Amino acid sequence: MLIEYRLIQCLAIGHIVLGLCFPFLGQLASVNELLLAGMFPNQNLSVETAAQASFLITLFGPTVASWGILLLVLINQYVSSPSKNLWRGMIIAVLVWYIGDTSYSGSHGASGAVLLNSIVAILFLIPLWRLRKLINSPYEQS
Repeated sequence: MLIEYRLIQCLAIGHIVLGLCFPFLGQLASVNELLLAGMFPNQNLSVETAAQASFLITLFGPTVASWGILLLVLINQYVSSPSKNLWRGMIIAVLVWYIGDTSYSGSHGASGAVLLNSIVAILFLIPLWRLRKLINSPYEQS
């Protein structure tokens, strides 16, 4: 069970680091172009619209970082004191994000977002599913 716990911790920390870096990375022309191409595939944006979109995309970074902090707190709490409600809450949170974000991304042709979302969802859901066993048995950290 330790590997699943560590994987989720790493994903959470990755969200924190990437989220905190996102506003700065979005200021780099090459990164900004990739973000716009991924979020607005096959669309020619005016300079003003592209600048507004870049601002909104990079502003999203702190939100991602805060989600990572929440997930880190939740997974640490769950492992130290397993609870069916905590486990269900984490599963539901991943599913709400995945279904909503992926459906919207897919319906707007953002296939890169669909692929990335699917990979991240699998990396969260499989370890979370395996960690459900902690609810009925004590976890011994090594």
